[in-house]
Amino acid sequence: MAEKPVLEVKHLNTFYKVGLSLTANRARRVQVLKDVDFTVYEGDIVGLVGESGCGKSTLAKSILGIVKDIEGEVINHTKHPQMVFQDPFSSLNPAKTVGWIMEEPLRIRGGMTPEARKEAVFDMLRRVELTEDHADRRPWELSGGQKQRVSIGTALITRPKFVILDEPVSALDVTIQAQILKLLQELKKDFGLSYLFISHDLNVVYQLCNRVLVMKKGEIVEQGYVEEVYEDPKHPYTRQLLEAADA
Repeated sequence: MAEKPVLEVKHLNTFYKVGLSLTANRARRVQVLKDVDFTVYEGDIVGLVGESGCGKSTLAKSILGIVKDIEGEVINHTKHPQMVFQDPFSSLNPAKTVGWIMEEPLRIRGGMTPEARKEAVFDMLRRVELTEDHADRRPWELSGGQKQRVSIGTALITRPKFVILDEPVSALDVTIQAQILKLLQELKKDFGLSYLFISHDLNVVYQLCNRVLVMKKGEIVEQGYVEEVYEDPKHPYTRQLLEAADA
């Protein structure tokens, strides 16, 4: 049986305008991503690795349509793909309760009674290993790990099938990292999810992912199954990253 794609990125080139100001309308169009080409299939956890500034987050924003100046194709085969960000505190409204934050995507989507939305929030809190009491708290009352659980729950509340995880554990200590990675694996199984997992930590990618993309200066220089790439890297940059991870 053929693998079913959830995301196809075909010859993607992404551009930013730089040098634009209020006093001058001259801006340069700078290319950030160059001919990026890959597919995420049902059930995949695809790791995206590379040094800071190489274009990983730009790729995520291009996939979700946040960055508009693109050439090539981004084909999302599932409805409403979601994203979990690196810093949960900056992505959660500090003035609102956890319950309000998690319910908001359901309010926007519509079609549910307030009672049904509230029950959906309680169900999701349990699934991300929090309690109903957390619904009444505000983000600043939560630990880093709890905030990231709320971010994950908020991303999953509308039941997407594809989620981009942008450095979701890099701001957490090692013990909490392990708990969140375990949770992500359990949720993947429970909801039938596929992930694009962005990280600079090659050891985490090896633990979690089945395939890996290696990005350098906006280009995918190597991709394949994790075991094959890690055991027999073809590109010098991949070898450099792996040697640094082992150091």
